[in-house]
Amino acid sequence: MIPQEEILKNLVQQVDNSAPSKVLHQTEDTVDEILFESNIDGTCYYLVRSRPRSNHPTLLSPREREITKLVALGLDNKSIGKKLGITHWTVATYLRRIFSKLGVSSRTAMTARLLEENLLS
Repeated sequence: MIPQEEILKNLVQQVDNSAPSKVLHQTEDTVDEILFESNIDGTCYYLVRSRPRSNHPTLLSPREREITKLVALGLDNKSIGKKLGITHWTVATYLRRIFSKLGVSSRTAMTARLLEENLLS
């Protein structure tokens, strides 16, 4: 029999990190995000990640802050690149770095995190 932890690791590896995640619940200490949801035979199943909220402000470069604001406005990578005079590949590279700094895996989670830290004003 496969251990439950191994099954969960395999499932997490298969989750599409580029897809938007939904913030399920927030407290002063944690943020819970739905990474995956499925309805099987009328029963809903969710894969939820719980992460600690940051107690210190996130340090983003001026260019990273510019990109996050455009993402929050709903622009795609191609549109952001055009607006900033860079390629959509460069935008994707910036987003990977931003996601890493924030500990998130989607544009939605990034925007939620920056809103909760008042960094999108």
